[in-house]
Amino acid sequence: MSSTIGPDPAAILDHYSMWDPEHEKVKWDVFAHARQSCPVAHTDADGGGQYVVTRYEDVRRVLEDPATFSSTGVAPRPAPVTLNPLDADPPFQPDLRKILNPLFSRTFLMKFEPQMRKSAVDLIDNWIDRGTVDLISEFAAPYVGSVLAQIVFDEQDAAKTQRGIDIVTAVALEGGDESYFHLAVLAAEYIAEREDNPVDRNDVLNAITTGTVLGGRPLTEDERLGVITVLFLGGLDTTRGAIGAIAYHLARQPELEQRLRDPRWIRQDMDEFIRLESPVGCLGRTAMKDVELGGTRIKQGEQLLVRFDSANRDDAKFPDADQLTFGTPRSGHAGFGLGIHRCLGVHLARIQITVAFEELFKRVTNLRFAEGGGAEQVHWAPGIANGPERLELAFDLI
Repeated sequence: MSSTIGPDPAAILDHYSMWDPEHEKVKWDVFAHARQSCPVAHTDADGGGQYVVTRYEDVRRVLEDPATFSSTGVAPRPAPVTLNPLDADPPFQPDLRKILNPLFSRTFLMKFEPQMRKSAVDLIDNWIDRGTVDLISEFAAPYVGSVLAQIVFDEQDAAKTQRGIDIVTAVALEGGDESYFHLAVLAAEYIAEREDNPVDRNDVLNAITTGTVLGGRPLTEDERLGVITVLFLGGLDTTRGAIGAIAYHLARQPELEQRLRDPRWIRQDMDEFIRLESPVGCLGRTAMKDVELGGTRIKQGEQLLVRFDSANRDDAKFPDADQLTFGTPRSGHAGFGLGIHRCLGVHLARIQITVAFEELFKRVTNLRFAEGGGAEQVHWAPGIANGPERLELAFDLI
């Protein structure tokens, strides 16, 4: 959809759509206006309208009160399966997270680190001699897709592993209905095979085919497919976006490379990049009763769009919030969500980001915008996640 709204942030706010590329270009101005003048503002866009929640304290309140603000059935776009645990509430949601949490701990995920490094190295080999790269389509997207396919399906057969990687990478690069259909078919095949031929293995497929919720019932077929769909929906765009956003800032500020070459950046600086650009931009909620939020009355059944990214740029929480500020702790950011729905894959994302830049910096230096490009030519993808659609960079070899 193309915008016919003028550049006035107040006018755009009344019709703001997360899917509008023109709105994406000016959203920071729109959210800044909202935080100052109407922190819970109604927009008439996207299927009947919703309230856009922009201030940090209001976002935190919504995310920490699932009894009042439900996640059920609020996927930003229709999906063929339930997107649990993303669109689930207690008591089902925490039961399902208990099944999955051990498989997304840092300790468990580190066993995949050698495969992550190989994926990164193989991709870099494809363009290292050229001197330029679209870091999104030629590195971040296929890298994240490959890692997710290996972790979720954990296949021992090399040919089947490659098929999974190819399908998931197509989703990461294309994101269309057809690629998601192929992913759903693949997931259904893996689930059926594991049900027919159980194996004693500590992995995602075993967890969802043998795990129980709500006092002992197994997951339904729809719920199992939903889990796998969410793992890919939640992991592809967000981590790809985070890698792209960090590389974008490196191209804008070349002095940042030295910070990222210091291993301490993982603990000290990564969260500041994530806070500023918020890989998870927003998610939806439904009001379960009449409630007041940010000075606005919201009726039972009305929809909310909770903007994690706007909360992370709220000066009331983070001074100079529109700037990267290193050396001063900025705890509590919402870049991976807050509350019971805080991103399941936060450890996976951190490991993937770390490995991606470690392998890049073994081979290249002086990442910069390619000739004829610049920060103003970079378009950020509209939708749930935040990240550049393309990122044409040049570099020098080490």
